Amino acid sequence: MPEQASIDRDRLYTDLQYRYDYVAGFIGFTEKDQELLHKSASVVAGLVPTIVDAVYDKLFTYDITWKHFSEEQEGFHAKGRAVGKIDIGSEVITFRKTMLTKYLKKLVSAEWNISYLKYLDWVGHIHTTTPLKTSTINVEYIHINALMGYVAAVVVGALQGVEEWDAETRHDIVNAYNKFFWVQNDLFARYYVKEGVLTDKEKKAVEAQEEAKRNEVRQEMRQESLLNVAVAFAAGAVVGLFGYKSLNH
Repeated sequence: MPEQASIDRDRLYTDLQYRYDYVAGFIGFTEKDQELLHKSASVVAGLVPTIVDAVYDKLFTYDITWKHFSEEQEGFHAKGRAVGKIDIGSEVITFRKTMLTKYLKKLVSAEWNISYLKYLDWVGHIHTTTPLKTSTINVEYIHINALMGYVAAVVVGALQGVEEWDAETRHDIVNAYNKFFWVQNDLFARYYVKEGVLTDKEKKAVEAQEEAKRNEVRQEMRQESLLNVAVAFAAGAVVGLFGYKSLNH
């Protein structure tokens, strides 16, 4: 029997490095896999444009995924966009393609440290509305999961056709990419699936949101109360006027 590791459940939801270490360790995504990703850089660089185009052609295939590009984009601000006017050649799509290109280039060049983990975590975070981030973009997880599966399939498919590597190297690199995409998928899922504890920042954000809602309700009740007083005053005035006229006839 292998030795059993002890895992702190709460830390999985509050400590990014700890969460990554657990998921990567479980999957078997190791430093060797990271090195293999870097080793693939020269070949992958030539595949990136094809991969990026394939991803956005797929997103265009469905209105439910394409409509998100009519919303405000992280790092991109343009007015007057409408989903019916956005096509593959639109400025916002060019911007998003550039972001995906940078993501793929980072994957094969970035040093694996907490700074890079925070970047991968940010990639998951920007697509959601959470207690720590309210934005116009909130892509439902079903689409994120489908897209991650498609990206993995496209990348792996492209790598399997590379003839510059021997069979063993190609197998190991493809396997490393497959593991990586599961790690990245978890850093999306953590913002969609709330099954653990909240961090202190999340608790404060939730409390602030709840207090704002309570203040909104109080304001509505105050306005309703003032309206009722005004209506009652007006009704009293009308009754009084009729009474006055009755006494003088």
